[in-house]
Amino acid sequence: MDNWPSLIDQLERQPGSDDFNFIFTLCQAQYGYIGYLLSEKKKKEAKQRIEKTMTILDQAIIQYPDSAKLYTLKAALIGYQIGLKPWKAPWLGPQSQENIELAKKLDPKEPSVWFEEGNSYFFRPTIFGGSRETAIRNYEKAWKLINAEPDAKKNWFYYYVGAWLSNAYLEENRKKEANNLLKELLTEAPDFKWVSEELLPRSK
Repeated sequence: MDNWPSLIDQLERQPGSDDFNFIFTLCQAQYGYIGYLLSEKKKKEAKQRIEKTMTILDQAIIQYPDSAKLYTLKAALIGYQIGLKPWKAPWLGPQSQENIELAKKLDPKEPSVWFEEGNSYFFRPTIFGGSRETAIRNYEKAWKLINAEPDAKKNWFYYYVGAWLSNAYLEENRKKEANNLLKELLTEAPDFKWVSEELLPRSK
């Protein structure tokens, strides 16, 4: 994570590009780093990066209106906004879900769509329809789809999905499944500290 901000800065300093892959890589990198900032309670920087990335995404969606990946990232950023201000959930929650539904219609085989729907169910209070079991089903679908992609293991998001599925298993006391998956992740990414230092010990 220490190198992540500098990598994002390098991307931002590159000559302006409207290439889809460039835009998506930048926004996905911001998405991953914002999640880290929130876990570290660095809310001010997280808020600034959310706003900056949302502006880029909104412009990109105008240019690439058929991209499920962009709508999914927007749903995720709205989810982060809910995390910062939970009292806004009744207004922001439907906006996030609307973007997820749009993404599903555009590309039902896009792993990130199902991952974000899993997040929606995992973090939503039960009284508002949250369900860890439903979250797990969505995470599992994302995991299955991402494993079908030939170069998936070259992208940090692959390990992120696996880690969150493992975490959800642990929350439901499905330790054996979590342990098997965590060991699998560590064979490919032995330096993934959240997996090795936090999740794996909980699975024993």
